[in-house]
Amino acid sequence: MESSLFYTKPQIMKKLIIAWVGIFSIFSCQEPDDFQLTKDCEVSSEIVAPKGFEINLLKTIQFNGNLMEVQFIDETTGYILGGNNVGGYADVFKTIDGGRTWKNMEIASREVPRNMFFLNKQIGFISFYGSNGNLLKTTDGGKSWDKLSYSDLNGMMYHMQKDSEDNIYSIITDLNSETLLLKSSDTAQTWQVINDSPDLDFDLVTFSFKIFDDTIYIAGADGKLIITDIHGNQQNMIQTGLTSFKDVHIVDGDNLVITGSAKTIKSSDGGLNWIDIYERSSRIINFNNPEAGMMILNKSYCPSDVYQSNDVLAFTDDGGGSWVESLPVTNMISRYSDHVILSPNRYLILFGNSLYELMCRKSSS
Repeated sequence: MESSLFYTKPQIMKKLIIAWVGIFSIFSCQEPDDFQLTKDCEVSSEIVAPKGFEINLLKTIQFNGNLMEVQFIDETTGYILGGNNVGGYADVFKTIDGGRTWKNMEIASREVPRNMFFLNKQIGFISFYGSNGNLLKTTDGGKSWDKLSYSDLNGMMYHMQKDSEDNIYSIITDLNSETLLLKSSDTAQTWQVINDSPDLDFDLVTFSFKIFDDTIYIAGADGKLIITDIHGNQQNMIQTGLTSFKDVHIVDGDNLVITGSAKTIKSSDGGLNWIDIYERSSRIINFNNPEAGMMILNKSYCPSDVYQSNDVLAFTDDGGGSWVESLPVTNMISRYSDHVILSPNRYLILFGNSLYELMCRKSSS
């Protein structure tokens, strides 16, 4: 019998790639629990769409850094946040033609950005690393920026959003103390703590909270989803069975879709019951309704000396029971940063430093 201390070359390669992906997951927050190796490891960097859709490159921004987030105010005006490679400082790019051309707004500030949020075409914010809820604020569409900080706050702000009356909300934490939900009714001049529940949780991944129909859905500890009104009053606490959230998509008050580290779950009764619709790493682009959704799905990993995953863009019209998939694309999930929903079947997706337009293909007459 062959000793377990010795391995064949394929066995060694498999262990190396499993170890490598384990290390990668620490930094990327991806946890491929259901680790599936494949021999189909042709590198394909071209982003392709599933049948019935088309995807086109709008613009690659030539930028010495990494693009992080994209937000569009309407179909023509949008902003992209990046961190440059010279100190990691913030850069903001602006378009007024729907993403075909972009202008670097040349922020004269040496701050390392975390998140960006524009209230409208003129007023926007960048949260940056530090304490006291530090923000950069513009009131002229990104031409100039002022620093704001708050002596009564401790930590860094994340994922600013607004309600239907343009009140602004943010999560704040320093990762070593409690997580708080904040609200401002004066365009971030002052902030009020509206929820300080010890059940709030934030682990610096991709989801902390989301506002939908003036109801707030907040990440809680141990996979809980906490629901409050716009005043921060808790209305419900949902058990999901996950440990953390990558994406939370609210179709309506009853229909929810959530991605965890290596599983996507769906509820049609407000979170009382959940079903698995995908059991590998994934990211949500959109669900137009409980049945029709677009996601990025991981299919497998390759046994090579560099990280290589095989991912697909996939569409479902039966609530995740089956998927129409694109051809595999190398490392699409790790290249994905953010997206914008312009209409139910038209999306702008940021992969690396390139912005793509994904839309439903027009049927020929």
